[in-house]
Amino acid sequence: MSARRALAVAAVVVLAAAAVPWSDGPLRRLAGGEGDGRDPRFDVRLDPTVLRAEGELLPSGLRYYLDAAGTSPLVQGNAKAAGQLYLARQLPVQDPRLAEARFGYRNGRIVPLLGG
Repeated sequence: MSARRALAVAAVVVLAAAAVPWSDGPLRRLAGGEGDGRDPRFDVRLDPTVLRAEGELLPSGLRYYLDAAGTSPLVQGNAKAAGQLYLARQLPVQDPRLAEARFGYRNGRIVPLLGG
Protein backbone atom coordinates (compact mmCIF):
# COMPACT_ATOMS: atom_id res chain seq x y z
CA MET A 1 0.00 0.00 0.00
CA SER A 2 1.39 3.38 -0.91
CA ALA A 3 1.97 6.05 1.71
CA ARG A 4 -0.64 8.31 0.10
CA ARG A 5 -3.27 5.57 0.19
CA ALA A 6 -2.42 4.68 3.82
CA LEU A 7 -2.80 8.34 4.77
CA ALA A 8 -6.19 8.50 3.04
CA VAL A 9 -7.39 5.35 4.84
CA ALA A 10 -6.20 6.73 8.20
CA ALA A 11 -8.00 10.02 7.54
CA VAL A 12 -11.25 8.18 6.77
CA VAL A 13 -10.96 6.15 9.99
CA VAL A 14 -10.33 9.28 12.06
CA LEU A 15 -13.26 11.12 10.50
CA ALA A 16 -15.54 8.12 11.02
CA ALA A 17 -14.52 7.91 14.70
CA ALA A 18 -15.14 11.64 15.10
CA ALA A 19 -18.66 11.24 13.71
CA VAL A 20 -19.62 8.61 16.30
CA PRO A 21 -21.53 10.09 19.26
CA TRP A 22 -19.37 9.72 22.39
CA SER A 23 -21.93 10.30 25.11
CA ASP A 24 -22.74 7.04 26.88
CA GLY A 25 -21.80 4.98 23.85
CA PRO A 26 -19.59 1.91 23.79
CA LEU A 27 -16.57 3.96 22.72
CA ARG A 28 -16.97 6.17 25.78
CA ARG A 29 -16.92 3.11 28.02
CA LEU A 30 -13.93 1.75 26.15
CA ALA A 31 -12.10 5.03 26.67
CA GLY A 32 -12.45 4.60 30.43
CA GLY A 33 -15.38 6.85 31.24
CA GLU A 34 -14.88 9.49 33.84
CA GLY A 35 -11.50 10.45 35.21
CA ASP A 36 -10.21 9.15 38.50
CA GLY A 37 -10.51 12.46 40.32
CA ARG A 38 -7.84 13.96 42.54
CA ASP A 39 -6.13 10.63 43.22
CA PRO A 40 -5.76 7.73 40.84
CA ARG A 41 -7.45 4.43 41.55
CA PHE A 42 -4.70 2.23 42.88
CA ASP A 43 -4.90 -1.54 42.59
CA VAL A 44 -4.40 -1.86 46.34
CA ARG A 45 -5.52 0.13 49.37
CA LEU A 46 -3.15 3.08 49.33
CA ASP A 47 -3.65 6.54 50.82
CA PRO A 48 -1.13 8.91 49.20
CA THR A 49 -2.10 12.01 51.23
CA VAL A 50 1.38 12.33 52.75
CA LEU A 51 3.08 12.02 49.35
CA ARG A 52 0.78 14.63 47.82
CA ALA A 53 1.52 17.10 50.61
CA GLU A 54 5.26 16.41 50.71
CA GLY A 55 5.57 16.61 46.93
CA GLU A 56 4.36 20.19 47.09
CA LEU A 57 6.68 21.11 49.97
CA LEU A 58 9.94 19.28 49.28
CA PRO A 59 12.47 21.03 47.05
CA SER A 60 13.16 19.82 43.53
CA GLY A 61 16.01 17.36 43.30
CA LEU A 62 15.68 16.14 46.89
CA ARG A 63 16.46 12.42 47.16
CA TYR A 64 13.73 10.23 48.66
CA TYR A 65 13.36 6.56 49.53
CA LEU A 66 10.03 4.73 49.65
CA ASP A 67 10.03 1.47 51.63
CA ALA A 68 7.41 -1.15 50.82
CA ALA A 69 9.57 -4.17 51.68
CA GLY A 70 7.70 -7.20 52.94
CA THR A 71 4.58 -6.39 50.93
CA SER A 72 3.31 -7.99 47.75
CA PRO A 73 4.77 -6.98 44.38
CA LEU A 74 1.42 -5.32 43.60
CA VAL A 75 1.69 -3.09 46.68
CA GLN A 76 5.33 -2.33 45.89
CA GLY A 77 4.47 -1.35 42.32
CA ASN A 78 1.57 0.85 43.37
CA ALA A 79 3.66 2.55 46.06
CA LYS A 80 6.43 3.19 43.54
CA ALA A 81 3.93 4.62 41.05
CA ALA A 82 2.47 6.89 43.75
CA GLY A 83 5.96 8.13 44.57
CA GLN A 84 6.70 8.85 40.93
CA LEU A 85 3.39 10.68 40.56
CA TYR A 86 3.45 12.86 43.66
CA LEU A 87 7.22 13.25 44.01
CA ALA A 88 7.92 13.88 40.32
CA ARG A 89 10.24 16.83 41.06
CA GLN A 90 12.26 14.81 43.57
CA LEU A 91 14.67 11.94 42.89
CA PRO A 92 13.99 8.36 44.02
CA VAL A 93 16.93 6.37 45.41
CA GLN A 94 17.15 2.68 46.26
CA ASP A 95 19.54 3.07 49.18
CA PRO A 96 17.87 4.68 52.22
CA ARG A 97 21.26 5.97 53.41
CA LEU A 98 21.35 8.28 50.38
CA ALA A 99 17.85 9.66 50.95
CA GLU A 100 17.06 13.02 52.47
CA ALA A 101 13.40 12.00 52.97
CA ARG A 102 12.10 8.51 53.73
CA PHE A 103 8.60 7.11 53.39
CA GLY A 104 7.07 3.73 54.06
CA TYR A 105 3.93 1.77 53.28
CA ARG A 106 2.10 0.86 56.50
CA ASN A 107 -1.42 -0.61 56.61
CA GLY A 108 -2.61 1.01 53.40
CA ARG A 109 -1.01 4.40 53.98
CA ILE A 110 2.19 6.08 52.94
CA VAL A 111 3.82 7.48 56.08
CA PRO A 112 6.99 9.48 56.72
CA LEU A 113 9.82 7.48 58.28
CA LEU A 114 12.01 9.19 60.83
CA GLY A 115 15.71 8.56 61.34
CA GLY A 116 18.19 6.77 59.13
